[in-house]
Amino acid sequence: MKTASIHRKRTAKLVKELSLLGLDAFVTFNMKNIRYLTGFTGTSAAVAIADGKPLFFTDFRYATQVKKEVTSMKTVIVKSTWHDVASYLTSKKAKTIGYEGNSLTVDVLTSLKKLHKGHWRGVQPVEKLRTIKDDLEIKLIEKNFRILAKVFKMIPEMIQQGRMERDIASEMEFRLRQAGGDGKAFEFIIASGKRSALPHGVAGIKKISKGDNITVDWGCVLGGYHTDNTRNFSLGKPKAEFLKIHEIVLEANRRATEKVAHGVPLMEIDAAARNFIAGAGFAHRFGHGTGHGVGLDIHETPTVGPRAENVIAEAGMVFTIEPGIYLPGVGGVRIEDMVLVTKTGCRVLSRSIPQEITYI
Repeated sequence: MKTASIHRKRTAKLVKELSLLGLDAFVTFNMKNIRYLTGFTGTSAAVAIADGKPLFFTDFRYATQVKKEVTSMKTVIVKSTWHDVASYLTSKKAKTIGYEGNSLTVDVLTSLKKLHKGHWRGVQPVEKLRTIKDDLEIKLIEKNFRILAKVFKMIPEMIQQGRMERDIASEMEFRLRQAGGDGKAFEFIIASGKRSALPHGVAGIKKISKGDNITVDWGCVLGGYHTDNTRNFSLGKPKAEFLKIHEIVLEANRRATEKVAHGVPLMEIDAAARNFIAGAGFAHRFGHGTGHGVGLDIHETPTVGPRAENVIAEAGMVFTIEPGIYLPGVGGVRIEDMVLVTKTGCRVLSRSIPQEITYI
């Protein structure tokens, strides 16, 4: 019943947010948000809130599953989720209804509006709540990193001369599952040699060669929560340019991490990494943000970047610190960690995975 209590607390916070937004009702069809509010792991459902009370909707396929997973709110089994949600809102005489435009199709929204004539307003209150992680979420992410750290030690034996990047990626995913993970967090980036200059160089058919530097961007899913981590390997003696930019990126990562604390603007955290890289002469070789939130989604709020205006780091936020330098035709380096913001600084959740180059 501990998880039910956590889900009730999350829903209670949502009810307060809806009141501040001036909404009579709210509905979500976003399965990640529904999992956050209820613990439900199925693929089709809705949660509607009216008069401050939540109601969970799903179909007959999950009639047995919800009895075990959804214990924090009343559930109903329906034939047409969105149709019954609209009927429920009508019965509650809801006038102003919040919906999530980033996860609701135009067709479904049009149908909802036809069935219920209230004023529909796009909002994202659940994403706002998800930005601050609670104890259960943090424990899941920490457990996830313990799995990652265990498998990280096995990666050197997987990186062999003549082996294709995608074969290494497949074995890494298999090892993560063997170690207790639920699966990969995203398509692994394993970019070797000149391909490491591709920030999103998903593992391909290129074969590892002697002297290659290899960027490995990977992560695991556990209990619905993701991890995101990037480290660098070298098969044999690396090129001098690779060693140079690795040291610069490592220092940029350190400076940004040291800047993280409750109350610090996210733009300043980004600037700590970006300005150092620019000062080293590589301003135009670091084109992406310094970080992004991670949780039930691999990319979620907040965004740590130069355009994160008026966004402040808050205790409980979890995001990445991932500066990089990418030199077309030569190669690249990214060093990515995940941090938990605290009142006095941050805790590096990926601290058990060495940042230094792993030589093979």
